[in-house]
Amino acid sequence: MRLIGGVVFRDPARPAPDSLLQAMARRIAGVRQPVCASRGHVGFFSCIEPGGLDLTERVWALADLDLTNLPELHALAARGDGRSDRLLTTLYRTYGPAFIARLRGAFALALWDRRFHRLLLAVDRFGVKRLYYVRTPEGFTFASRPSPLLALPELSAEVDPTAVYQYLNFGFVPAPYSAFARVRRLPPGHTLVLRNAEPTIARYWDLAYPERPVGVREAAAATFRMVEDAVAVSLHGAAAKETGAFLSGGTDSSTIVGLMTKTTGERVHAFSIGFREPRYNELHYATLTARHFAAAHGTAILTPERALSTLPRLIEAHDEPFGNDSSVATYACAQLARDRGMTRLLGGDGGDELFGGNERYRTDRILVAYQRIPGGLRRSILEPLLAWLPDGDASLLGRAQRYVHRANLPTPRRFYFHEFFMGQDGFRLLTPEFARMVDREAPWKVAQQHLDSAQATSELNRLLYLDLKLTIGDGDLLKVTRAAELAGIDVRFPMLDHLLAEFTGTLPACYKVRRFEKRYLFKRAFRNLIPAEVLAKRKHGFGVPVSAWLKSDPGFRQLLRESLLSPGAHVQKYLRQEGIRDLVRLHEADGTPYYGSLLWILLMLELWHRQHANGVGV
Repeated sequence: MRLIGGVVFRDPARPAPDSLLQAMARRIAGVRQPVCASRGHVGFFSCIEPGGLDLTERVWALADLDLTNLPELHALAARGDGRSDRLLTTLYRTYGPAFIARLRGAFALALWDRRFHRLLLAVDRFGVKRLYYVRTPEGFTFASRPSPLLALPELSAEVDPTAVYQYLNFGFVPAPYSAFARVRRLPPGHTLVLRNAEPTIARYWDLAYPERPVGVREAAAATFRMVEDAVAVSLHGAAAKETGAFLSGGTDSSTIVGLMTKTTGERVHAFSIGFREPRYNELHYATLTARHFAAAHGTAILTPERALSTLPRLIEAHDEPFGNDSSVATYACAQLARDRGMTRLLGGDGGDELFGGNERYRTDRILVAYQRIPGGLRRSILEPLLAWLPDGDASLLGRAQRYVHRANLPTPRRFYFHEFFMGQDGFRLLTPEFARMVDREAPWKVAQQHLDSAQATSELNRLLYLDLKLTIGDGDLLKVTRAAELAGIDVRFPMLDHLLAEFTGTLPACYKVRRFEKRYLFKRAFRNLIPAEVLAKRKHGFGVPVSAWLKSDPGFRQLLRESLLSPGAHVQKYLRQEGIRDLVRLHEADGTPYYGSLLWILLMLELWHRQHANGVGV
C-alpha cells in the first residue's frame, strides 16, 4: 500500500492527534499500522515501507517516491546512503522548492518548513502519483487518495454533480475535480504552497512543442537513443529477476521488451492477457514479440467468470468512479506477473500520445483536409448542395454529409464527436434535477482549457497535448497504477520519461502523423528492432470484451440489470430510468461495443456509489 497524507490546522494551539491520522489512513482497505508523526498543529502519516518520512528540526518531508535518477540526486545532496526518502530535506535546504524540477520519475511529496510555516505539495509531471486536498474552516488536509479526507468530522461524502457529469463524458474524473464536492486534486506538474492558511497552486513543468527542422534519418536515430535511454533509466534500481513488462502485442510494449533485452542482455519476463473472443484476442502479436526477443512469456486467458469475480476488489481500490474497462485485464496481467515473482513491471503508456499512434489523430487529419478546399467553393456550392439533398443515412451521400458536418466543427468538438454525452446529445437522458445541477459545457471547458494551454503551433501537437493531460494523466495512469498496486506490483512508464517527452516536442508534427500514416518516425526508428508484423498491425489497445460479456454472460447480464434497472439504483439520480432501459435495448441490438462501453461506465458508477459514497448522491 502506497498512501501518504497529513493535516495542518489553522490554530497553532490545536494539536494534530495521531488518532485522526490513523483514522484517515484506515479508510483505505489493506492499511494496517500507519506511521504517524505530529508536532503541534501539523501531522503526517505514511503507509510506505520504508516509512516515507524524513524529519529534521527545521523541515519535515513526506513522500511517495519512485525516482529513476537517484545517483544524480545523491551526488547533488552529497549523500550516498541509498534511501531516496532521506534525500528530500537535504535537497530542499540546498535548492529550496526548485529542487522539485531535478526529480526524474514518479513522486507525490509534502514538506513542512517550520521556519516559514509553509507547506509544500508537489506531484510528478504526468500524474503517476496523486495528491488530493481539502480546505476547511479548521485547516488544510491532504492525502494521496480522496477517501482519507472523509475522516474529517466536518467533511461529508457529498458527491460533486459536476464531477459525475465529467465522469459520464470521459469515464474518469479529470483534475482538478474529485468525486467529492469539497475535495480537489492537484494537477500533474503542479505545486501547492500553503502559507497563512492560503493555498497557491502553480505549474512547475509543462510539455512544449518547439518544433525544429531535422532530417528523418537523424530524427529516427535520436528517437531510438532517447527511448533506449528512457528504458535503461527505468531499470535503475530494479531487481532484474523481479522486473518484467506488460506485453499487449502493440508497438510500445513490444519496443520496451526489445530494449529491455538489449539493455540487460538477459531474458526478459513479459506478461500478456488474452480472451476467448477472437475480436479482442491479441496473444498472437504478443507471442510473436516474445519469441522474437526470446522473452520468458507468461500468458493467461481472462474469462468473464474471472473478470466478474475481480470486480469487487477493483471497485474497492478506486475511491472515485472509474470506467475504463481494460482495468480488469490490467489487474489480471499484474496478478499473473506477481504470481511469477515480479515486483515491478514496465508499461508502454504514453507512446501513442508522444509519437502520434492513436487512430483519431489520423481521422482528424482527414477531417482537416476538407478545410483546404477553397472556402468559396465549400460554402457556396458543396455545402448547400449536400444540405439540399435528402438525408443519405448509411449511403455514400450520408457519409459525405456527416463528414462535412464534423469537419466544420472546431476542436475539441471535432475530436470528441463520437463520445456519447459530449458529441451525441446524451444530455437528454439526464434526469431534470441532475441536468439543472450541471453545466452542460463543463467537459468542453476542461478540454478547451488544455488546448488553450498547449504551447504548440500545429493542430496535431495540440491534440497530443490534450490526450497527455486527459487520456493519460487523468485516465490511463490511474488504471494501470491502481490495478497493479492491488496486485502488489509497482509500475514504471519509460515512454513518460520527461526528457524523452521534451525531445518529442521538438520533432516536426509531420514526423508523427505523415499524410495519413501514424507513428511515421517511430516506425522508422524501430523497424530493425521489433517484428515487422507488429509494426504493421492495426492499433488495438488493451481492449476487453466487456460489451460482449454484458450481452452473453449470465453473470454480467444479471449484474447489469440488478445494478442499473432495479428500483432505487443510484445512477437513476443521474439518468432517467427509461433512458437507461433505452441504452440496454440499443446495446442488445448493436453489433459494436459502443453502447456496451457506455453501460460499463454506468455500471462502475453504480458500484462505486454502493462501495464508497455510502448512498450519498447529489
